[in-house]
Amino acid sequence: MEFFDRVLHYFYEISAIPRASYHEDKIADYLMQFAKNHGLEAMRDGSHNVLIRKKASANCMNAPAVALQGHTDMVCEKNADCNHDFSADGIEILREGDYIYANGTTLGADNGFAVATMLAILDDPSAEHPTLECLFTSAEEVGLDGMRAVDPAWLTARMMINLDSCDEKSATAACAGGVRTDFVSEYPCDTFTVKAIRVFVTGLCGGHSGEDIDRCRANALKITARLSEAALSHPDTRLISMDGGNKDNAIPRECEMRIAADEPSAVVETIRNLSQTIRGELCADDRDFRVDITLEDYDGCALTRADSLRLIRLIRILPYGPVTMSANLPGLVETSSNPAVVHVVPGKASVTASSRSSVESRLDDICGVLESCAAVCGFSVSHRSRYPGWNFRADSKIQSVYKESSRACFGEEGKIIGIHAGLECGLLSQKIPEMDMISIGPDMYDIHTPKEKMSLSSAKRVCGLVLDMLKRIH
Repeated sequence: MEFFDRVLHYFYEISAIPRASYHEDKIADYLMQFAKNHGLEAMRDGSHNVLIRKKASANCMNAPAVALQGHTDMVCEKNADCNHDFSADGIEILREGDYIYANGTTLGADNGFAVATMLAILDDPSAEHPTLECLFTSAEEVGLDGMRAVDPAWLTARMMINLDSCDEKSATAACAGGVRTDFVSEYPCDTFTVKAIRVFVTGLCGGHSGEDIDRCRANALKITARLSEAALSHPDTRLISMDGGNKDNAIPRECEMRIAADEPSAVVETIRNLSQTIRGELCADDRDFRVDITLEDYDGCALTRADSLRLIRLIRILPYGPVTMSANLPGLVETSSNPAVVHVVPGKASVTASSRSSVESRLDDICGVLESCAAVCGFSVSHRSRYPGWNFRADSKIQSVYKESSRACFGEEGKIIGIHAGLECGLLSQKIPEMDMISIGPDMYDIHTPKEKMSLSSAKRVCGLVLDMLKRIH
């Protein structure tokens, strides 16, 4: 079997296994059984992290051990009309030309490519490599929680190739740190019967809240809050509910709200007119944007006008997009923030934002800005899941190996870059400061959205690059 065919075989196998964040038990079971079937040393912890170790091939016995690393969980996003159950269903993979994608859901190539590539290398008796330590981590997409739990004593290797990047022609050697911020407010619940206006913002492109944050894509929460504010300019209107965004590391694509109004026709006209104005402001990526408006009878709870305005104004003033650009790396976002999720239930409203920065003091500063927003609007605020950035290493040996291999495999030297996204390398560098790391991966597009796709030809070339790098490490 050709090596890349082996990779695809394993990619399809793991795609049949549900692997949402915090639900990686089944994929961990699979990995442990794989190790047993292949006579490989393996260990697993309580967070469903797995390490599989393979002895060096005969011609690499004297080379230092190398770690390969990727995460087993995936962002579980789907289109509104998709009935996929991420807790029970496998991913339905489709192909068009050079690309594979999923039917109405995220594909999970982020980071299924890494898992499949490591399994293929572990399974290939002809692969040349030093002692391999393949680290499969859990819960990366929800704050790098799996890597937080990894015991550094698991790893003897002090060189690592992370396989969680998505640009064939470059390798990442530095990344941003990040933090999640939660805003919460409780409110009295008034119950009444009313005619409600249901407003559904949909069709936005969304994307990764780090890598895509500078692409001028609209945020569904920000648009919904703008429409809601306009609606509440009419007297005797109030907010019933607002729910949008699914993942705190994705730019929200959809948001739904319900508004109570004594004169719904005038409010509907205001919303429709503003929707047309907003459509003219959007970038080409958001060309499918639309606002669906329906009227329905409603009997239940709603916010007071004052509480409605507090929530709407919080979302309105929360920063979205790049906040500062890097002074040292032209074109690189240094600090950003993304209002990601809003959820209103009777008596309680909550909003979650994700912020990133490659400078720790700037991350402290954006946390302060968000705290000020909360204070102005009367919300309590807390921060969680903070993770460090990954600092560039000038004396890196693994970077030199990458440059040699990229010249040999691609005919040109790949770029070494920093990115405005979080990678587990930052946390691992805190646990093992001497670990020399690089992150590579194939061309992927629109990750963290149902439009996610991966180039098969690029994935094949990157697999060849990984194999070449393993042979060159001495």
